[in-house]
Amino acid sequence: MDFSFLGLVTSHAFEMDFAFRSLADTIVRNSQLSISLLRISNVTEDSFHVSLEALISRTGPASASITAMTVDLCGPSGHFGNVTLPALTTQRNGTEVVVTNQLVDIIDHGALKAFIQALIHDGALLSLRNGKTSIAAFGIGPRHIVYEKEILLPGMKGPAVDMRAASLIPSALPPSAVAESPSTASLGGVMRSPTTTSILSTSGGNAVSIVFQVTNPSPLEISFGTCSFDILDYQDRPLAELKGRLDIRRGQFEITFRGTVNKSAMMSLAREFNLDKSHRGRAAKSISSQLPQARLVGKRCAGAGWCDETIKSLDMPLWNIEKLFHALDID
Repeated sequence: MDFSFLGLVTSHAFEMDFAFRSLADTIVRNSQLSISLLRISNVTEDSFHVSLEALISRTGPASASITAMTVDLCGPSGHFGNVTLPALTTQRNGTEVVVTNQLVDIIDHGALKAFIQALIHDGALLSLRNGKTSIAAFGIGPRHIVYEKEILLPGMKGPAVDMRAASLIPSALPPSAVAESPSTASLGGVMRSPTTTSILSTSGGNAVSIVFQVTNPSPLEISFGTCSFDILDYQDRPLAELKGRLDIRRGQFEITFRGTVNKSAMMSLAREFNLDKSHRGRAAKSISSQLPQARLVGKRCAGAGWCDETIKSLDMPLWNIEKLFHALDID
């Protein structure tokens, strides 16, 4: 080994360069990016705003500075948009990445729709590609690298919907008294989503207001705007037509829809439900509680065309429809 001043300096420079390349390789190849929030809002036909909360971990014990970079957002059907990730300094215990209300131009509507539909069901692989950035560490750099990552996002699994409350709306009420003003509240850890709803029809005294609790285990939040839904049984018989604002949140949240019910179809379902309980005897309650009796199916969305197509992929098991039986006095 050369112990001269020049030799020591050269050796130190070599060691620092080796450490730098090892750190850069760890960040590019071995680091993990976990997304806890992917919020899509202000949707139009050609754009949306995205908010993102994520954590970069497994970047090694040393810190590195990474410049801002624009990455391609790619789902199972390809590249649908770009987002710019902020500059950051990695930390050994993890580094937060936050993007707030960033405008994203839609590159491929079909790819975006396929990505969201996959998240509504079982989940999707989100690929970040072509992230051209620079990294500096150990007094070396900045040097250019290309950052790419694949993130497996869990899906909504439906999502699951529970009917929490149902009530008849008096037909004598004027339209102004029927509409609700938007509100946001948190009750016992359950988020109540802003709702602005309208009645499809009040004829025949069958106008109803229904509160649903939705469970969303995925990190995706998306505002669809005002949407139309049908309640169908498992033979596709229409039970109700509903309308309301759908603003999907993480975890558990509540939405309120209003519309009209097909009372004769509801009476038929109630008879089948009660007949099933009488045949099953004491086990009926436990068995029937394991099987949803109806579905909440997306029909239309008043927003962008790709949202309208996406909402039709919602076909959610609906639990506790007995609350609607009670409201209609047919139980």
